[in-house]
Amino acid sequence: MFMYSEFLNLGTEDNYRQHYYAHYCSHPITTHYGVRVSFDRATFDHAFYGRTNRRQGFKDRFDLDRAKRINWIKKVLEDSQISIFQGWDSGKKCYDSRRRVSLVTPDGYVVVIRFTNRERNLAKFVTAYVVDDINVLNKIKNSPRIIF
Repeated sequence: MFMYSEFLNLGTEDNYRQHYYAHYCSHPITTHYGVRVSFDRATFDHAFYGRTNRRQGFKDRFDLDRAKRINWIKKVLEDSQISIFQGWDSGKKCYDSRRRVSLVTPDGYVVVIRFTNRERNLAKFVTAYVVDDINVLNKIKNSPRIIF
């Protein structure tokens, strides 16, 4: 099986949280195509928590599988070989490249950003995860591709 990069093993949720704050929240990351992506401290819970039950609306447990890939976020954003697709706006039921952009590694790791100011090339990090459903991965890969 292909693995995009090495895992980071920090042991505890608090260690991963502190790593996220220090390496992501202190300064933006510029993508290989010139978008400055900022990271909010509060986004840690959305990005690194999962649902015990997919049918429930809230994320109730720390997800070590997501956390050990924490350093992949920066690598994906800076990787010029990564495929980039328009994000899906579930409210409007359509693709919207200004709202979100998904970046997918060959092994199905997705980083999602949302533009906050397209003219100034500013975005915010939304989430990152490994797609565990082939149908979802196919939907992402069939989204309109963004070429730079």
